[in-house]
Formats: sequence, structure tokens, C-alpha cells
Amino acid sequence: MLKTSKTRAASAILLAGFLLSSLSGCASEPLPQYSADLIAQKEGISAVTDKSHEPEKLSDADYSGSDKVEYSYQVYMIDGLLTQKVTKEVSAALNNNGVWDVQTETLKSCEVDATNLPGTSWKCSSLSDEQLKALFGDQIPSGETGTVYIRFLKKMGLFSFNLSNSKNTSTERFFETVGTNVKLVFVGTSGNIDGKASVTGGSVTNSGDLNLDLETDTGSVNLCFGKDVEAVQEREYDEATGNVVAGSKVYMDQLPVFELTTTSIANGEWKTEIGLKEGNLSPALSWKPVDGATKYAIVMIDITTTRWLYWYTIVDKTDLAEGEFTDPSVYTGPYPAGTHTYEIHVIALKSDPKAGSFKVDARSGDIQSFFDYVNTAIDGSVGNVLSYGTIKAPYTSPELYYGYR
Repeated sequence: MLKTSKTRAASAILLAGFLLSSLSGCASEPLPQYSADLIAQKEGISAVTDKSHEPEKLSDADYSGSDKVEYSYQVYMIDGLLTQKVTKEVSAALNNNGVWDVQTETLKSCEVDATNLPGTSWKCSSLSDEQLKALFGDQIPSGETGTVYIRFLKKMGLFSFNLSNSKNTSTERFFETVGTNVKLVFVGTSGNIDGKASVTGGSVTNSGDLNLDLETDTGSVNLCFGKDVEAVQEREYDEATGNVVAGSKVYMDQLPVFELTTTSIANGEWKTEIGLKEGNLSPALSWKPVDGATKYAIVMIDITTTRWLYWYTIVDKTDLAEGEFTDPSVYTGPYPAGTHTYEIHVIALKSDPKAGSFKVDARSGDIQSFFDYVNTAIDGSVGNVLSYGTIKAPYTSPELYYGYR
């Protein structure tokens, strides 16, 4: 009886050892994963963020494993003027040569932040006669040579991506848009010809291309901004197209820019507490003193759709505490229907700007109008603006406040 018990105990120990060995062997062979580095190579970009994996071992004559991966990446377009965020899902299989073969690819989302595009100016000197005719009809004399200047107007429509568009490829995505308009000026040897066009759609690519369809009453043209069309400074646009260059006008693209920091942004968004019904705390701001500046103008506007003013004041210091401004005529916190982007500019001034004020919690002009206004000092002299700093982030209401005010 004792011998039988010892035999059973020994068998149990051997079995336990076998099981542990088997489990250890399994643990030493992790399931195959289609890595972020390999995905980045496939996409032709520097880096991706892999959100989830579903790896699986295969007993197949051709493949030893598979993985379903959801990942996202960003593409900075035209020197960072626009940002494109793409999310995809791919299923891939690891063949017996150790190479991943992509089986399926699904576009989950594509978003483009084009808030910096309104107000920018561009030029193109390489349009064909056919393209010029599509934009200007028969207004340009036959054989006329010149340059087309393009300026995006203040209002910008959203880029709406159809994820199932048959034209979409692994590296290019197509969108439609409404409400985005541009001013056209043909500058030729015999004079200038004005025109206008609507942006009706286009595409974005992994290499950072922005292709836009410009449509007029006489035709349409597809142009690649940043390649076929190059960005120009606003002063060049004004001088080339015959606009009056007023002494009080500020050319922001020629101003020095200083760093503006805040502790009122968390996880890429404005903190809830800055909202009108969530604390109404004016954001904390900090920057280094600017040589020659005695005053700083603070401007905060909603740049998503409304150009609504939420904060305007003049200060003489470079550190502003969160919640420091409680006067509703100076600061009113955001209360959007959903998510809007709010941008703050701090404008360094030689002295106080000319007398006057802006109504807070009301529709305003674009930021250019504020720069032009404070560029005239209280004594009437122009050239009051020295430099500026800017910061922006989205704000999402905890609940819908539509119609609150």
C-alpha cells in the first residue's frame, strides 16, 4: 500500500513538472504581432501609434500567425500649416518567410485641422491655358502670361471624408467641403483680373499633399497646395494684387513669435473649469518679457465657426493666474454646443493702444482685426505691435449649452 502511494506521488510530480514545462514553453513563444515600426514602413511615415492587437497562431501551410491591429498616425502638411489624423485597422498574416502580408485594410477615420488655412495667400505661375480658362473664363487675353494669386477667405468649411469612397487608397483619402471660398487674382502683363472660386473637395496624402478642387462658374481645377501652389507672405500678396498697404496694418507672418505657456490645458484640451458654467476661470498664462514692451493685449476667440470673442484686456505683466479675471466685460468662459477650438493671442505692445474697447461674449472679426487695432498707440502713432505668442486647444462642454445665452 505504501509502495502504491509513493508511486502515485511520483507520477503526480512528473505530471506537474510536464505541465509546468509545457506552460513555460508556451510562455516563451509570444504570439506574433504586426509591429508599429512595420506599419510605419508600410504607410511611408515616421511613426504610428498602435491602439490594439488581436494576435493569433496559425497552423497553415503558408502562414504561422496573424494579427488584427487598430492604429493611428498624424501627418503634418505644408510645414505644419495643417494636421491630418488617420485611424485604420489592418489584418495581416505572417508567412513562413517571416514577412507580414496585409490581407485587409479599413479606414476608420480621417480628420484634418484646417483652422490655420483661412487668411493665407498663395501663388501659381504654371497653370495651363485650359486651367486659366476654367478659373477666369474668357477674361484673360489669348497668349497672356502671368501669375494667379489665391487667398483663402475667413470662413472655412469642414472637410467631410467618405470612408467608403472607392477613390480612397492606402495613402490618399478624399473629402468634400462646402462654405470654403477663395479670392482669385490673375496678375498679367496687361493688368489684373479678379475672380472667385469655391473649394468643393479634394484629397490628402501620407506624404502631406493637400489637393483642392477649385470650382467657378466656368469650370474646375485641381491644384496641389504646397507643390503646384506656393505660400506667399501677406505683404507680397497685397503689393502684387494692388491692395492698399495701410501703415496701421500688421503683417503677422513677419512678426517675431514668442513662447506662450499655460497650465489650463490638460490632455490636449482646455480644462473644464474655464467654461462659463463650470467655474468661468480665465486661463493661466505665462511668457517671458519682450524687449521694448510695456503692455500686452490678451485676445481669446472661438476659431471653429463663430469668431466669437471671449477675452480681451490689456495688462502690464507676464504671468496671469487662473481665474484672475472675473469681470464679465473682460472674460466670459466658453459654452459651445459640443467641441470648439479656442485660440489665445498675447500681443506685445510698445505702449497702450488707442482708446476703445471690444465687446466680450459677442461676434468679433478675425485675429487680424485685433492686431491692426492695437498697432495704433494711444498717441496716434502706428507700429505699436512688437511680437506675439499664441496657444490654442479644443474645449468640450460637459453638456450641451446650445441657446444657453
